[in-house]
Amino acid sequence: MTAPPLRRFACTPGGAIARGHRRLARFLGALALLMAAVAVAAFAAGRIGAGLIALLVAVGPLLARGLLRGAEPSVLALGEGALTIVMAADRVEIPLAGARARRLTAAETAHLERLATLGGVTAGTGSFDSHLLGELDLYATDFANAVLLDLAERSLIVTPDDPERFLAALG
Repeated sequence: MTAPPLRRFACTPGGAIARGHRRLARFLGALALLMAAVAVAAFAAGRIGAGLIALLVAVGPLLARGLLRGAEPSVLALGEGALTIVMAADRVEIPLAGARARRLTAAETAHLERLATLGGVTAGTGSFDSHLLGELDLYATDFANAVLLDLAERSLIVTPDDPERFLAALG
């Protein structure tokens, strides 16, 4: 007997998470450009060591931009009894035995967005402790599509582009 096919659900960045990622990417890009300009000025002044250090420092923000993209969920795959969260740099498999799922309410979504935002940048992934939702792991790209999975030992929030179809596939 063959295993049932995986059901895939895309996760497209949007809302506060996408805005925050764009803000952070612009900031990191500007920081890298500034350090590259410092390197050019140091080389022009004959300060080879300082120029090399400035070039090395300029690489840091560029690497951080890449890491930011690597931690963003791109696909949720439902298989037999498990959910696989696919990111550019990783995959997380979560057993779904006994899982209950529901859409977040507007109040819960607003609370989650405030909880995950710091300095104008909204995190799409991480672990949070909320007075409203409890301890949870977040794998989100757009809070407008938030689905709460209540698992035996933890809660999980994911954001498929089509949350109703995702909930129907979960059964």
